[in-house]
Amino acid sequence: FEWDFLLPAWAPTIIEPMDLDGVVERRGYFLVFETKEDGAPIKDGQRITLEAFVKTGKVTVFVLWGKTAETIRRFDVWWLDKNGTVRKESHIGDADDVTKLATRWFQWASNGGRKVDI
Repeated sequence: FEWDFLLPAWAPTIIEPMDLDGVVERRGYFLVFETKEDGAPIKDGQRITLEAFVKTGKVTVFVLWGKTAETIRRFDVWWLDKNGTVRKESHIGDADDVTKLATRWFQWASNGGRKVDI
């Protein structure tokens, strides 16, 4: 979708709409997936937006480097720690590793955001 028609709405800034590659909601908590080609940077505006989501305390972000399950070799997990700081943890891993962490997230969200023993 071309969003250029909206650019005058936020002039004179350089803001542009972004997409989310995947979102899951569980009991008011959200897991957002952003995918990037391996080695591609996260643009500043996208980083600012994703960090703002995380700062709500209701959103966790998985940044996957790889555009298909077969090409994932690393990923980051962003979450809000108990001190209100956005934490970013890098992982070397594949789609199975992402699935394991997504399973933990789902159990955590199902438990109302409280610690889950796994």
